[in-house]
Amino acid sequence: MHTVVSQRGQRFQFDVVLVGSGIASLCYLLELLKHRPCTRIALLTKETLTLSNSSYAQGGIAAAMQAEDVSQHINDTLIAGDGLCHPDIVSAMLALGAESIEYLLNQGVPFDRDNHHHLICGKEAGHATRRIYHVGDQTGAVIIASLIAQIKKYKGVTLFEYHTVINLITQHKSHQPACFPEVVGVYALSETTGVIHTFLANAVILATGGAGKVYRYTSNSSVSTGDGVAMAARAGARIEGLEFYQFHPTLLYHPKMNNFLISEALRGEGAILCSPVTNERFMARYAPDKMEMATRDVVARAIFCEMEQHNLDYVHLDIRHKDKHFLQKRFPKIYQTLASIGLDLSRDCIPVVPAAHYMGGGILTDISGVTDLSRLFAIGETAFTGLHGANRLASNSLLEGVIMGRKAAIASCAFLDMPVKLTQSIPDWDSSGINDARRASQINAHWRGLRGEMSSYAGIIRTEAGLRDQLKLVLARAEMIEEYYWKYTITRDLIELRNIILIAEFIVRAALKRRESSGGHYREDGLNKNYHDEIETK
Repeated sequence: MHTVVSQRGQRFQFDVVLVGSGIASLCYLLELLKHRPCTRIALLTKETLTLSNSSYAQGGIAAAMQAEDVSQHINDTLIAGDGLCHPDIVSAMLALGAESIEYLLNQGVPFDRDNHHHLICGKEAGHATRRIYHVGDQTGAVIIASLIAQIKKYKGVTLFEYHTVINLITQHKSHQPACFPEVVGVYALSETTGVIHTFLANAVILATGGAGKVYRYTSNSSVSTGDGVAMAARAGARIEGLEFYQFHPTLLYHPKMNNFLISEALRGEGAILCSPVTNERFMARYAPDKMEMATRDVVARAIFCEMEQHNLDYVHLDIRHKDKHFLQKRFPKIYQTLASIGLDLSRDCIPVVPAAHYMGGGILTDISGVTDLSRLFAIGETAFTGLHGANRLASNSLLEGVIMGRKAAIASCAFLDMPVKLTQSIPDWDSSGINDARRASQINAHWRGLRGEMSSYAGIIRTEAGLRDQLKLVLARAEMIEEYYWKYTITRDLIELRNIILIAEFIVRAALKRRESSGGHYREDGLNKNYHDEIETK
């Protein structure tokens, strides 16, 4: 039976619409409210306030606290980025490391300390020294909880949980190029009521995180479907760097726990990777100098190759040589989670697989989150500043979120002083769809197919032939999904699938265009990295 449904909701007016609730979003809120406590802010989040990729971060936040280490942190980041970082952004961001840690301490974040009350630092792959500040292995969750506690002291924030933003609302002004409109709000679906509200504002801030669900295995939360990037792209913003999707080497392989990350900090404390069949420590063949402490792109490819060559479902991560008490204290969440499925971290090897972890590209912005589109900002993982280049250095992302959130708050104040002047009538959502349960199940089939295809053709190791095959598959699916979008009732699944299809297309097109391997983008049939120079000298 088919039911015609009208989804028109209410119209809201705010000073700021903020989409997402990770570390960048919450730092934006705190900084803006500190300077302008009476600002009216709508905070839209797809599920609960506490759910984001930031809350899943285990390892910690990288920061050089001593002046002499800043240059080394910069160097480590540039090396990890494989020559494609923007050096000015790297220098500007990492110089604010000590200030950012102090800021988080002032917000009540209880970073781990030793018996003398000194902050303890961990070490992760690609870092020349220990500079990872952490709270056990639940750093992200504790930071988010601390920031939320501070935000609750302010009035003026209206929280809209279980709201999925569909599209940006734009208008054109006479002095603006047609390709760069002004953003004046968003349309958002309320999952609880099924209606679509209109939110108008003087500034829109996208802090929507990554898009890990474009791949079969991901460490990301369930909300990570690239919504901000897709919406901004449809509105005309430039997108950069999506070929550099970063795969984390060690996601727990388990049928009932499909997105639990095994922190890189374990390898920082001496965990080794080995074959579950021969027990060989195979990283000696791939990165003999750095072994398990090679950068994530190198380790992920090594694991992928081992699995492919020996027909393995997973490899083993082994830290059994460490004391049980140390493991329980340093990695309490991981220890308890593994215990819940019958694994003892001090006695058992951990089955792991590489998984989509961090969206290296995104909406092109400056360090303050300013995009191509007037009144639109993008911060955190959804933005592309050039900090990470071709491969993110471990634990630099939380630092980027803190810095961008705070800087965007200051930059967006200019638009709060210039309220939007509507040049055209902004309609509320006006459509009737057909609520078709059969169509809903068929849409979910696209999810399963797309994620498997992207993992096979546009994952850790790529070829031109595979990418071209995948582009055909993506475009065929995109045509069908777009038809669903215009014809049927708007649901969260449909919104997310429409966004993921577009992200997949961007990843594949970017991977085809970049013929040489760099960082997280590995072309098995690619050209030498310096092929441009080689051509010029012939």
